Amino acid sequence: MKRIYFIALTAAIICTSAISPATAQQATSYQVEYQAPQNYKDFRFAIGGGYAFRLGKVEKTGNSQLDDMNNQLRHGFTVDADAQYFFKESWGLGLNTNYYSAGTSGDNVTIPELGQSANYKETQSFLYVGPSFVGRNESEKFLLVTNIGVGPLFFNSDMNLNGVNLNGSKTTIGINAGIAGEYKVSSKTGLGLKLSYVLGTIDAINVEGQNLQLSSDEKISVSNLMVTAFISFRSW
Repeated sequence: MKRIYFIALTAAIICTSAISPATAQQATSYQVEYQAPQNYKDFRFAIGGGYAFRLGKVEKTGNSQLDDMNNQLRHGFTVDADAQYFFKESWGLGLNTNYYSAGTSGDNVTIPELGQSANYKETQSFLYVGPSFVGRNESEKFLLVTNIGVGPLFFNSDMNLNGVNLNGSKTTIGINAGIAGEYKVSSKTGLGLKLSYVLGTIDAINVEGQNLQLSSDEKISVSNLMVTAFISFRSW
């Protein structure tokens, strides 16, 4: 009888030893198979400044001094800022803001509309603010970010004619796109360069409360190409 009990006890121990690893392996397989997907909720902010080049053709007046002043307005400086939130590893949504400013001036400038010479100064500026779709691709040390969006583009012109100040303004729709590459100087910050552009055109301008309609030849390009150096801050 004791032998029967011994055999039964031995068989129970062997069965328990065999079942325990199988149960643990099954639980591990279940955890691996049904592991919750990783969430990407990453925030990035970047701000920089640099050079901007006015796109579009420059009006030819036949007056070399006026033409030179118009060319001066093609070269300006820009400030660019991005705030971005990534829902996935490769894409997210953001907000882009960029500001462009350029100035020109001349003494004894012959202005055909006035039929006389005058001292003239003008500063033109564009402000773009709009949402954007953002993509990213990164390695251990480098990050590449692209964006494209549509938003309002605010045009402003401050003019001074023989000491008399005039202001012109207009709001239109702008298209913005850019590509930025940065080097990760630390786990949360980066330094890089960004190439971007804004496209837009205005066919009318409000000057001191009067809306002036422009002909097809007089339309003003408010498009510019920007190259900026920036610093970025990341949450990941």
